[in-house]
Amino acid sequence: MKWAVVGVVGMPLTLTMMACAGEKSLEEAAKGTWDCTIAKGGRSFSGTVTVGDGTYQFSDGGHKGSSGTWTLSGGKLEVRGDDGPYHVNGVPGEVKDTMGMEFGEGSGKKLSPWSVAWNGDTVTFPYHGAKVTCRKM
Repeated sequence: MKWAVVGVVGMPLTLTMMACAGEKSLEEAAKGTWDCTIAKGGRSFSGTVTVGDGTYQFSDGGHKGSSGTWTLSGGKLEVRGDDGPYHVNGVPGEVKDTMGMEFGEGSGKKLSPWSVAWNGDTVTFPYHGAKVTCRKM
């Protein structure tokens, strides 16, 4: 399960926090600390992500974490760091209950459909067959 949390930190979490912008700018809405849980089957794993101005850092309770940078421009998000890189096209300008985008990992150019849902300060999305739930702290 840990591999999934590290992956979540890199791209999907950064994206989902930016997607929850509401009336704030995407960059400002992304900043803060997030508590995330990944559940798959009967297993789950939690970690904390802190997003700064173009940066992120992940911690899973004192074990090895990860960190990196993110950029958002023209509806395209790129995350680079200890994991990834990750790419997302079609990042919407406005928040919706369900947002459809295209997601890709690594150096490949192939992108797959990806759906992110949000409700208040809670964001959910799939990642490698697991369900990710993140809440702003």
